[in-house]
This record gives sequence, C-alpha cells and structure tokens, in this order.
Amino acid sequence: MLMIRFVKQLVLSCFVLMLCSCGGNSTESNSAIILDDSSSGNQGNGQQGSGGSGLNAQKFIPIQTFTLDSDGPNLGKTAYQLIWQVFGVGSIESPDLYSKDHTEVEHIVEATDDVVGHYFNFLAHRDLDYNKGVVSDRQRNEIKAYDNSNPNLLGYEGETFQYSWKFKVSSELELSSKFSHFFQLKAKNAVNSFANGDDDQPIVTISGVEKSASGNELQVRYSKGTDTLGVMTSDVYLAKLNWGSITDEWLQIFVQATYAENGHLVLEITRLRDNNKILSIEESGIDLLRANDSNDFVRPKWGIYRSISEAESLRTDEEKVSFANFVVTKGVLQE
Repeated sequence: MLMIRFVKQLVLSCFVLMLCSCGGNSTESNSAIILDDSSSGNQGNGQQGSGGSGLNAQKFIPIQTFTLDSDGPNLGKTAYQLIWQVFGVGSIESPDLYSKDHTEVEHIVEATDDVVGHYFNFLAHRDLDYNKGVVSDRQRNEIKAYDNSNPNLLGYEGETFQYSWKFKVSSELELSSKFSHFFQLKAKNAVNSFANGDDDQPIVTISGVEKSASGNELQVRYSKGTDTLGVMTSDVYLAKLNWGSITDEWLQIFVQATYAENGHLVLEITRLRDNNKILSIEESGIDLLRANDSNDFVRPKWGIYRSISEAESLRTDEEKVSFANFVVTKGVLQE
C-alpha cells in the first residue's frame, strides 16, 4: 500500500502548481500539489483523510480539542456567545463591537443549509466597516485565539496544532489586487525583535486576490516577517488556486503546524461535494515561530480582513464569507 501511495503521489506531482513571483524578490515553493484544479483540467482522485491526517508520517496524539459550531439562526445562543465561550471574551473583532465603527448591524450571523447544516456568515460592507473602530485603508471582521484564551489554544515553541474548518465563498464576492485574508496564523510577541522577525506580518495566510493577467486566485502565502535589519521580506507563495475552482463550494480545510524555527506545515483543501482533495501542501524546515522568549506564541484567526485601498474593485453590496465546524486540537507528534 505504501508503494502504491508513493506512485500515486509521484504521478500527481506532474501537476505541481506553477508559482509566480511578486515584486521581483518573492520566492516560490514547489511543495504544493494541486490534485483537482478546474482551471487546468487536471483531475485527481485524492480522498479526505480521517480528521485531516495530512502528509506528515508522524502520528499526531491529541491532548485537548476545542470545537466551535453554530446552533442555528434564532436558536439557542447568538453567534457571538458561541464564539466567546470557546475563544474567550475579546476574541471577536467585528465592526459592531467598536463604538466608532459600523454598529448598526451584527457582523457574524448564523444560517443553515442542507450541506453542512448550521454555519456562520461573516459580513463585510465596503463603505461602512472600519478596522476595529479606526478609519484606515483596510477593514476587519475576524475571530481569533488571543492572550486571554485558554492557553491550550495558543501555539508555543515546539508545540503542534491541528486546525480544521469548513469554508465557502460566493463567486459574487469581489477582490482587489491587495489582499482579502480568510485565515491567518499570526505571531504574538511581547517585544518585537528584528533578530527573529516581528509579529506585524502574519506567518501563513489563506487569501483571495485579483490578478489582472491570470484571473482571481485563492493563495496560500508564507512570510518570514522582517530580516535582522528590520526590512520586510517578500511573501512566499505556497499555492495558488484558480478562484473559480473554489467559489460557491463548501470546502474542508485542514492545517497542521509545528511551531518552531525549523517547523513543519501541512495544509489540505477538500471539496465536500465529491470529497475530492484539491490542494495538498507540505513544508518542512519552515520558520513558524517568530518568538523572542518563552511567552511568545502563534494563534489562528478566521474571517474577512481586506484592503479597501482599491475600493473601486470591490462591490458596494454586503459581502459574506461562510464558516462552519471549527476544530482546534493541541497534540504531540510521535514517530
């Protein structure tokens, strides 16, 4: 079975994602395998692993698991109450929670369908939403683990986490050439130091970007932050998927991260409609830490955080990005 699996991986690697540089200094990774990309006609037959096993040969032993699920529109608790009970009060960065922001409507609401059942809609309004109450060139509606969350939600040096969730975005959602982040792994440092990067730039993002030449893309990006002189390094593109291949579809996303300067990252996307794995990434020896002391950590963020500096590229209509079945598991790796 191992030999058959190896041969399949070897054949599928012929469809390795062609990565493009950005800004002249961007580096590329060729560890991403697109298993089914409708833009290229490549069809794969990857199957979703149980709980998102990833490509890592080491066995993941769970220590503690946290789940966040919607209980349905106008049923049970509100979306905010459900989020707070998992990630803690202060874990939501929605415009209506800031007095000088767009307070007229709730920005995370619950809905339901016959594919995933109950889920959350994260809303965005181009001309009304700010960035945590501050008028700027970007707007934010996100949830996160943070300092006051359960400590087992925070990734400290040497720890391994698995994150999984369901995700859907409409083909009507418009993008700019800047950024629209839907997921981030973000460092949190007590004191920034250029010697080991800083926490300004997210480490890993899943983003939507408008590209005039190749069309809209869903991108997986990695950033090392700043170098030892304080100069921001260029992003590394771990994967680029044709936007049309993922819109109007429920996707299952799985991430496994070992937080170390010589860390390990696995990221997989599976289409729920046919249980087809459309993207598989594995990166070894990647700096996923950016810590300056033992109190620094990495935390996940989900939602929509986007640039509005190119407002003309974005719709004035209310946009929504949908999420369901968040699972965060802290564990250990064994050979």
